[in-house]
Amino acid sequence: MKAELDRSKASFKLDLIETANIDPMLTPADFKVLAAYVAVMAWPSCKTWLAAPLGMAMTGLSHGQFWKSRARLLGENDEKRAYLVEARGRPQKIAAYHLVNPWRDEARERVKAMTAYHREVDRQKKLKKQAAASLQKMEGQNQDGPSKNWSSVPPEFAGNTPLEITPREEEAGDENHGSNVIRFNTRKAS
Repeated sequence: MKAELDRSKASFKLDLIETANIDPMLTPADFKVLAAYVAVMAWPSCKTWLAAPLGMAMTGLSHGQFWKSRARLLGENDEKRAYLVEARGRPQKIAAYHLVNPWRDEARERVKAMTAYHREVDRQKKLKKQAAASLQKMEGQNQDGPSKNWSSVPPEFAGNTPLEITPREEEAGDENHGSNVIRFNTRKAS
């Protein structure tokens, strides 16, 4: 039973950290403060409390930055998304909160959407690169001519390429209308 609870605790913590990492509303400082609250979380209640001096020591943040980040984690951000919810109960010297994971499923969908976006950007870059390489090849072919870079026929035999030979009339009967292909050793001397 304890091993199962430990796995659940680790799973909750990992899901929360992954979600916060994806959240565009959180800054790196907010992420540090959240990690500090996660480190002192009670399980399975998810109740957490953190004195400001300990929080600043754990995160390396200044007094003002710690409070700003904690405020964003309490929902004071553009999306009004809170990772810390005030715990109700008897008054304490240190504020107690419950850690919640408000948009885990939406965060996963965001990752899928962003992955598709980045794949499309990469695909567009490859297409542009291929188009530029193709254009460069075409420009190179026009400058140097086909016999230098693109022809497998040496320049001294260029006059004998099929494009420059006209159809022969010998043996051009009904079956072989103007064919350049004739049987071996059957060409008549002119």
